[in-house]
Amino acid sequence: MSVAGRERVPGRSLILVVALGTTLAMLAALTGCSSPETNTSIASTAAQGPSAQTAPVVDAPDWGHIHNLSLKGATLFIGSHDGMWKQEQQQEPVLISTPAFDVMGLTPNGDRWLASGHPGPEMDSPGNLGLMASVDDGVTWQSVSLSGEVDFHRLVAADNVVVGLSAHDRTLLRSEDGGQTWLDLGSPPLYDLAVDPTNATTVVATTSDGLVHSADAGRTFTPIASPALLAFLAWTDRGLYGASVDGQIFLSTDEGTTWTARGEINGQPESFAADASTVISLVGDSIVESLDGGLSFSPRVTGIARH
Repeated sequence: MSVAGRERVPGRSLILVVALGTTLAMLAALTGCSSPETNTSIASTAAQGPSAQTAPVVDAPDWGHIHNLSLKGATLFIGSHDGMWKQEQQQEPVLISTPAFDVMGLTPNGDRWLASGHPGPEMDSPGNLGLMASVDDGVTWQSVSLSGEVDFHRLVAADNVVVGLSAHDRTLLRSEDGGQTWLDLGSPPLYDLAVDPTNATTVVATTSDGLVHSADAGRTFTPIASPALLAFLAWTDRGLYGASVDGQIFLSTDEGTTWTARGEINGQPESFAADASTVISLVGDSIVESLDGGLSFSPRVTGIARH
């Protein structure tokens, strides 16, 4: 392991599992709050008709708890307690990871996928998988670093830069060599984060007090105005999408300085992803999708078992 600035203790921890739930509950309790000094520009956009597609019903006994959603074009990838799943529009999800493992922190990174989590029953691996990578679209996975030491519940990447939040102590870690070595950036109270795909020194993150922005690769953060209390972020080539704790969707094209109101989802988001004009969120027992940049949503996958 190569992590600058802090010694790590191996072993699985559930601290951040609880902390993330607590943080989201805190965010929900603060819904509707915004900075009195905000200069945020919010332009409301009229919702269009729902995206036209049929939502397949997922067979609940074959489904594990969903941790992360991600998109590559129109294809949906799902990181669950029982492996990584792939779903094409209007098709049943298919388990693709071999062997299946508890997939945390799922994120695309060029021609590979990155993830973290815990081993499945067929794996002879430490309790915390560290950083894992797949170069065959999520079918097989290899250890990259931090095996036995870190479980990332949040991962974002741009080119050779990988940024992750550790589940053990909420430490923010950054790698500039594809995840081989890591810099310890302390433990800022972040919930979700996004990195600019064209400038990886720019990071925006959500906290229980609002948005924060970093211009020095996550070394320091400063508060920025927020249109609502945002829980999730997703940075695409179209801009930075945000989902509030009560399901409002926003889009920023200037690193979070100003935001445009889009549409809303019916409920509290539990996971969130975007690619270009496609926006996805887990809400209750359904994954809902927008094909028009978050203006309108319709079910894509329904009947997801609750845990």
